[in-house]
Amino acid sequence: MSDNNLENAMDLATWLGRRQAFSIVAGRCSAADAQCLRELRESKKYKDLGLTWEQFCKQRAGIHRSHADQIIRNLEEFGPDYFVIAQVTGIAAKEYRQIQGAVHEHRLIHGGEEIPIKVEHANRLAAAVEALRREASAATSSPNAEAESERQFVKAGRAMRNALAEFDKLRLLPLDMAGRMRLQTAIAEAASELKLIDWQVNV
Repeated sequence: MSDNNLENAMDLATWLGRRQAFSIVAGRCSAADAQCLRELRESKKYKDLGLTWEQFCKQRAGIHRSHADQIIRNLEEFGPDYFVIAQVTGIAAKEYRQIQGAVHEHRLIHGGEEIPIKVEHANRLAAAVEALRREASAATSSPNAEAESERQFVKAGRAMRNALAEFDKLRLLPLDMAGRMRLQTAIAEAASELKLIDWQVNV
């Protein structure tokens, strides 16, 4: 084994010794763990063990390759701060994207506070993240409610136009006296319903 390969193998053994029973679970991976995974994948040091990246993840890191790759993507997209916040709050990457704008220079900003993103501030971080989650949820639900209202208005307008068109067809038919009386009654009932709706809206 060359000096370079020996050095790589020793580095890998050191990491594996430090991370015995690695078993990363969602929200429990540290930034250091993520950085180690990225370094191992990019340097391909796992090949010194005669393993593929997929085999290394499963046999030595205790996780699936797709999970390891996702951890590395999170590190590249969010940086180390994400892993501290995820450790203390259990927030998922999808939710973190919604509050990411509140993270600035290793601090979480909320309610006029700038909370250092460190494990020792876990309680304050958890409370701020929960508040930010609620605010993000409220902000996304309002447009959905407006969109639903718009759909209902369009549906109601279409139904009303169809009903008026049907009444117009009846009006053009050669109706006898009974038919004309029946049509007038139907129109009067519809007009009465519309007046009732108008009264309820104004109230």
